Formats: sequence, structure tokens, C-alpha cells
Amino acid sequence: MNPSASGWVTKFGHILKDKRLVLAENMALFNQLKSLGFLYGLNIAIPEFIITEHEASIDERTKINLIFAMHSAYEAHFNRGSLKESIQKVGDFNAFLEQIIKYYEGLNSIKKNLFEGFLGESKNDEVVARIFDQRVFVEANMIHKAFGNFSLNPYVTIDYLGFKRFLSDPDHFMTALHQIDKVGITLIQKSVVLFKSEKNQIELYQKSMLLKGYKPTPKDGNGFHLSPEELQYLIIISSLNILPNKKDINNLSNYINFTAEFLGVSSQRIHLELSDLEEFIEVNKKQIPGLKTMAMGEQLYENLTFLVNKLILRNSKRLLKEIKGSQELVRLITKSTHSDLSAQEKKKIQEQLLDIFKSIPSLAIFILPGGAMLLPIFIKLIPKLLPSAFDDNRIP
Repeated sequence: MNPSASGWVTKFGHILKDKRLVLAENMALFNQLKSLGFLYGLNIAIPEFIITEHEASIDERTKINLIFAMHSAYEAHFNRGSLKESIQKVGDFNAFLEQIIKYYEGLNSIKKNLFEGFLGESKNDEVVARIFDQRVFVEANMIHKAFGNFSLNPYVTIDYLGFKRFLSDPDHFMTALHQIDKVGITLIQKSVVLFKSEKNQIELYQKSMLLKGYKPTPKDGNGFHLSPEELQYLIIISSLNILPNKKDINNLSNYINFTAEFLGVSSQRIHLELSDLEEFIEVNKKQIPGLKTMAMGEQLYENLTFLVNKLILRNSKRLLKEIKGSQELVRLITKSTHSDLSAQEKKKIQEQLLDIFKSIPSLAIFILPGGAMLLPIFIKLIPKLLPSAFDDNRIP
């Protein structure tokens, strides 16, 4: 599966059909997502049952973990419902995608053109893939990403928490999202003031918010309570604010006391979450990029280097795979000169001849200056005109 290519959402659904997973829900699922780094915005791993042909990049791991989290919440929700409803919904991957689209349609942070097809009506999997692309990359278009001018969204956990609320209470889920956003921004603003941190933390959170410009009614906060998962995630956000400033002893105590009082939890609980975060980073520090704060120019260079390396490595391997695959074609053509071919062998010849014709424009693009950067755009726009080696999400 390749989340950077078209068809990855459908491939994920196909993988689920072949797997009988032990259903995790609520805090069990929360802790599983924590171990993957999803809750920290670091995404160092993906669920074991998902195999990628190439080593998944951090943005690809984020997409996989997000759809895994949402699907687990969806299955758990309908498993708790009536037997008739469960039979109708559980296992219906398209029904799951419809719920994701309905969820995001109600949010004013998602561009409306993502729900519309380029030519005609889009399929649900294509719409979901486009939405996830926008959510994982903070306000970045294809050109920005191509030149390294992008930021990854470390707060997509809120998408998952909001989706859980949407499933259980579709009429009032925005109240929960508004409260989570409000508490989250308050925690970050307080850390910036106390620790004199860079204000880009606030800007990144604001850009990641799902309810931009949302105006709650006076009744929205009445009787609202954070769920255990929502509260724990906000403690994680406070821990992420504390960690870079842990040596500032005076303000550290002030911030922990403020967070404890503001969230209505013990300071010990915050210390425990901070210890979990430190242990996670110590164990996985070799896999975590950007642990040190870098200047903007360095960050852009890092992003660009990461993209170029990924694109060149993958596309060169794909073309090599396609060329090697043509060796079987030579063998079959040779065989056809002295004996009859089976129907299956004839089909293979047709497929490989078609792939060779498709490879010609691919090779031409790849050898152009900057071709490694252009080829993935070509793959996204015209996937059916590329050889089979480029289709990492093909379903047998």
C-alpha cells in the first residue's frame, strides 16, 4: 500500500477484508495509537497488519494511522449498537467512508472543492484521500510540497476524537471539537507566555484547527464534559509543551500547576504523561526527525531533501522493476515461435506490451531535469497511463 499514490484508501479497505483484527476501543485503542506515535504527532510506526512496498514516510504513516484510528472507532461504535444496525454497518467499508465525508462536510476548515470531482462525480475513496491529504499537510498545495514549503499537522488526533463524537452524537459533535480546540490553544498560549517560546506553535495549532471561524451558542458549553480520551490527549499536548522547556525549573512548576487546575487533574498525572513521552522519545529517537528546533531555512532544506530522496529512490526502483518484468515478455515471445501459448500466457504478453508502451513517457519524464519531482505529479493526474510497477495500490 502506498498512501502517496491514488487508490490507497480502497487498498486499505481491501486489506481489512483479509484480516481478522482484535477490536480495540476507547483507552485500549488510545494507548495503541500512542505507541505508534500518532498522539504525539510523530508517527514512528503503523499497525503491523499493513505492509508497504517502500518504507513509509512520516506523512504516509500519519495517513495510515488516521484512517486506522477512525475505522477502529467506527467498528467499535456499531458493535455497540443494535444487532440489525451492526450487521448492516460493520464490514461495509463504503459506509465507513460515507461517514467520514459527512463528518468533514460539516466542518468549515475543509475546502469545498475537495468533495467535488475534477471531471464528474468523485468516488468516496478519492474524496477521503483528498481530505486526508489536506489535513496531514498544513495549508500546503502540491507546488508548496514539491519545493519543501510545508508543515506536517501534529494535531490530527483531534480529527479522530471529533469523529468519535460525530458517530455518537452527530447533532452536537462540533461543541466537543470547539471545547477541545479552545482548551488546546489555551495550553499552548500559556506555554508561550511562561517559557517565552516561539509563537509559531500557536500559528501551527490555529492552522490545524477543524473549526475555524466557528461561533458557538451560549448553550454549547452547558453540561459538556471531556471524554477520558479527550482529557488524556490534552494532557499529552501540555506534555509536548513542557518537554523542550523542562530545564526552566521556575516556570515548569507554574505551568504544571496551571495545567492541572485548568484540566481538573492532579499534577502527578501530568508528570506521568511527561515520563511516558520522554521514554517514547528515548526509545525511538533514531526514527524521530527534527527533534531539535531548526531555523526556517534549515527546515525547508530538510523537507526538500526528504521529498527528493523519497521520490528518486521510489521512482528509480519502479522503473527498474518494470524493465526487469519485461524479461518474461521476451521469453514468451520466443516460446510463441515454436509452440502455442496458453490463454494465460497470451494475456501476459498483452499486459506487458501495454506496460512497455506506458513506460516510454515515464522514462522520458524521469530523465528530464527535475523529472523525479514531476513523475509523482504525473502519477497522481494520469495513473492509468503508467506501467503496473507504479501502481502500488493495485488490488489483485
